[in-house]
Amino acid sequence: MDVIRALSIIAVISLHVSATVLYRCRPYSSTYNTSFIVNQLSRFCVPAFIVISGMGLTVNYREGESYSEFIMKRFFRVVPQYIVWCVLYILIITRNFNIVEDINDIIYGNVFYHFYYVPLIIEFYIIFPFIYRFMGKRWWLLLSFAVTIFLLVDTYYFGNISSKYWFWDKKNLLYWIFYFSLGGYMGKNIDKISSKLNRHAFSIFLFFLISVFIIIYGFVSGNQFNKNVDYATTFQRPAVLLYSTAFIFFVFSFRFKKGFVMKIVRYISDMSYDIYLVQSGILYLYTEYYIGRYVHADSLNFEVSAFLVTVFGSIILNKLKKVL
Repeated sequence: MDVIRALSIIAVISLHVSATVLYRCRPYSSTYNTSFIVNQLSRFCVPAFIVISGMGLTVNYREGESYSEFIMKRFFRVVPQYIVWCVLYILIITRNFNIVEDINDIIYGNVFYHFYYVPLIIEFYIIFPFIYRFMGKRWWLLLSFAVTIFLLVDTYYFGNISSKYWFWDKKNLLYWIFYFSLGGYMGKNIDKISSKLNRHAFSIFLFFLISVFIIIYGFVSGNQFNKNVDYATTFQRPAVLLYSTAFIFFVFSFRFKKGFVMKIVRYISDMSYDIYLVQSGILYLYTEYYIGRYVHADSLNFEVSAFLVTVFGSIILNKLKKVL
């Protein structure tokens, strides 16, 4: 779980940095092509976070715990810090000082583009005690898969988003219910699943390689040329579901040993939520600085420097926050 969480937060930063370049560079240049592939290979990040959330809740849930106690404990871990960062983004970046709009944006995760994840995960907290009894059941996993894949196929291939926009919005938890249910299923059957994945590590590796090919196939075949960047790279694609699931199984097929590397992994994992909240702001400010100095943020040089600045800047800022 620590490995997936650490890799996911690094992938979040890679995703946002590559997207920043994609929107600014000339389509189908070498920089665009490289950024597109990096962006696609980073797409496991949010699904993996949701899987880990479902797994963690299932493993740690106490059945005798009251609903209010469960909710308040999770809210206090997530919400206060989220509100503080929302206010800072409003003051420093968006500068939208309409209080009514700001409160509405905070509630719905619209203050900045990455904040949608927090209301989404809160929705899962709210429903978790009611679906906990089903989380280890295979029928529930299959049902949640059917719901998620139906929405992904319908949205991506048929584009039915005009008349029911909220329902088709990415904050709708039904888009992500399979990932959460997969985490719960793995949490309730972790020993059995880990043993199977370890025994079939090579087959899982092949499955992962096939999913990597599928996630970038649209790029290789040129299918993205007649589509906008949002459509071509969105999370709301069946290929992302396949790739994210394969990635999670691939990581769990390894047996990780304690050591220096794992200490770094755990350090990043423990700080992942803090990094998630701040990283987009650091990337935005660095991009503005870079454009002011070099005019264009459309090169691999910018992409590498922005990634490093965002990763280490997020870690340093959160360390300073804890000291202060």
